[in-house]
Parts: sequence; structure tokens; C-alpha cells
Amino acid sequence: MTLTIALSIVLALLFVATGAGKLFGAKASLEARDHFRMNPALWRTIGVLEWAGAAGLVVGLVTWEWVAHAATVGLGLLMVGATITRLRYDSKPSGVVVDLALLALLIMLLFLDR
Repeated sequence: MTLTIALSIVLALLFVATGAGKLFGAKASLEARDHFRMNPALWRTIGVLEWAGAAGLVVGLVTWEWVAHAATVGLGLLMVGATITRLRYDSKPSGVVVDLALLALLIMLLFLDR
């Protein structure tokens, strides 16, 4: 249970940070958006989804377990999309590795005993 709590909190903080960059227009985030040729509205929507997923991870720790499962699956799907986008636009290999590592952590979280 301790690993579930720690991993949920760490992942929630990471997705809050990346979502904030998208929502508040951090320079590096805007450069990434332009590199991926992504619509600004879609970029902000992804940021909102990252925040919603992070909130779901925390809410799932406190109340309904199904919310955490749904958030984990949703964030996992976002990471699949991020990986595909990076591969499509010939992004840095380190970005693909980070996306896949986050996906692996989300999969691990999904199957941990709650």
C-alpha cells in the first residue's frame, strides 16, 4: 500500500507540472507544441486531461478506488499518444524513453494492490 501511495503522489505531481506548462504557456512547452505541430486548443486540452488524471490519482487514494483506476488508464492512454507523437515527429530518443517509463509506472500502479 505504501508503494501505491508514493507512486500515485509522484505521478500526480509530475502530471500537474507537465499540465501546468501546457495550460500556462511555459516557453519549453510552447516550443514542444510547435515542434509537434499541435493545435493550441488541443495542447491545452491535453494539459487539462493531465490535471484531471492527477486529481483522479489523489482522489482514488482517499475515496473511490475506481477513480484512481480510471485516471491511471486515462493517463496511460495519454502517454501512448505522447510516444506516438514523439516517434512521428522524430523527437529526441530521451523523450520517448521518458514517455515509455511513465507508461510503465502507470501500468505498474494499475496492478498494485490497493
